Amino acid sequence: MFKQLATGIAFSALATVGFAAQTVSEIDVSVDLPAIENSEAAQVWTSLGTDLETAIAERVASQLGENGSEVVVDINEVALASAFENAYALEDSTLSGIVEIRVPGVLNNEEYELSVTAGQAISAASPDVDLASMTIASAEVYRAMIDAFADNVAQKLK
Repeated sequence: MFKQLATGIAFSALATVGFAAQTVSEIDVSVDLPAIENSEAAQVWTSLGTDLETAIAERVASQLGENGSEVVVDINEVALASAFENAYALEDSTLSGIVEIRVPGVLNNEEYELSVTAGQAISAASPDVDLASMTIASAEVYRAMIDAFADNVAQKLK
């Protein structure tokens, strides 16, 4: 999906890419959510894959280019569904998945599991927010979890 974006930005980004930063040629987030039974959450979380791809791309915009690493994220749908079921237990609500960074070359790939709890994400985003008034279906919780997840992935690529 981001190959076209990477190609379009590559020419302007090449001058700003640092030697230590990895060039990123593709970002792919897969989310295969089963039928979300929490209707409030369903309204907020339906574009998770696209929103997470966009958030990661924004953070590594200066690194986008051809012939670079592929970032593949597979969101753990079971953990996410569990978060929807416990919509009012933010401490236990997690956005987790396997992040694979496929670097050109034979032995350069990296894979790790990343989990972000809603409580951590909201507290980091805005320490003054009252968690008691929020649910997993809150737009603020959604945005904070996307941002925290994307921030971590971007840090790995720097």
